[in-house]
Amino acid sequence: MSDDKDRQTEQLMDRFKTYAEGIGLALRALPIPIALPYGEEHGLIADFMPAVVRAYNIVDEQPIPEEQTATACTALLYWITAAEMIVAYAVSGSQHRADAALLAMMTGEPLLADLIEWLIDPEGGEPPQD
Repeated sequence: MSDDKDRQTEQLMDRFKTYAEGIGLALRALPIPIALPYGEEHGLIADFMPAVVRAYNIVDEQPIPEEQTATACTALLYWITAAEMIVAYAVSGSQHRADAALLAMMTGEPLLADLIEWLIDPEGGEPPQD
């Protein structure tokens, strides 16, 4: 049983790390960039998560349209929820927590992708063809 829990925790963390990379990219691309601690020397839960919570609390101050602000807040909130559920699953082993973490990531990742796409091309047009 413990092997299954360890394997599932590892799978969740792999996806969670990828989501975190997207969060970092999106926040750095905002009109007023928000830098997050990231790298080998920083833990996703100990260092990165408190920074994401702070970003969640201030992202509404960005000079971006309301729709993108809502998308950013929602993507960040789903990431925070996934973090909390992964930690709770690692401690308790309750399957519903692993499922909740996965659901949060599956819901938040497309929102984050939409935000990144908008940040790359806020006009929503096609890139010019040479």
